[in-house]
Amino acid sequence: MAAAEAQYDLLVIGGGSGGLACSKRAASHGKKVAVCDFVKPSPPGTTWGLGGTCVNVGCIPKKLMHQAALLGEGMTDAESFGWEVAAPKHNWETMVGNVQGHIKSLNFGYRSDLMSNGVKYYNAYATFLDPHTVEAVDKKGKVTKITASEIVICTGGRPRYPDIPGAKELGITSDDVFALKSPPGRTLVVGASYVALECAGFIKGVGYDTTVMMRSIPLRGFDQQMAGLCKTYMQEHGVAFIEGAVPTAVEATPSGAKKVSWKLADGSVGSGEDDTVLFAI
Repeated sequence: MAAAEAQYDLLVIGGGSGGLACSKRAASHGKKVAVCDFVKPSPPGTTWGLGGTCVNVGCIPKKLMHQAALLGEGMTDAESFGWEVAAPKHNWETMVGNVQGHIKSLNFGYRSDLMSNGVKYYNAYATFLDPHTVEAVDKKGKVTKITASEIVICTGGRPRYPDIPGAKELGITSDDVFALKSPPGRTLVVGASYVALECAGFIKGVGYDTTVMMRSIPLRGFDQQMAGLCKTYMQEHGVAFIEGAVPTAVEATPSGAKKVSWKLADGSVGSGEDDTVLFAI
């Protein structure tokens, strides 16, 4: 079956905040514009809709889950202010269901916005054939050959896994945690980036034992006095840290837990078991 063909003034590859803004602005100046956006499933199989990282697996779900943690903390503090409340109990499935429902409403809004601005949307993976032509393949395998006078690449990035045994098979990343169908349980967060510490913060905040494994310093590239204050605050609120450690392997155990082995800066080794291993390196 021959591929369908389409011609545009501008093709934008990537449907995040940059790609959507670029495409709509070009269309407002009278250009014929299309957007290709396609999310390859993460190793555990997570995928999402139009809108990019911030909307689907970044700022939006992160802030909602932090709000969940803050509400629990507020309920705990309320007793000191005279409120007689039962001990708070958190339901992970309810939170994730409502967060994902909100995200899907945003996905629909972005699609509608493109339509109202006259921008053609392809939920398809674009591969260059030449400097002005791409082959776009959707999830059903339908191929569209798209030619454009100009092509803008706004694809962003995806989390990476360490090159160690069991990482992709047994671990997750920030691509997965916001849609996790069951509670994470005892969680090991590998990395000390802002993504790592944010995820560790809300997972601990909604009631699950959380440990951060860091190779060197927290929040590399940020002011280290402030980074140190963040780490101290997290420790004071129950987040444990394994410092100077690098993971070497992840293994499944008969109980269903994940055994993570690591090597310390002094050459010694260690290991521990967790229900969820989240890489944010």
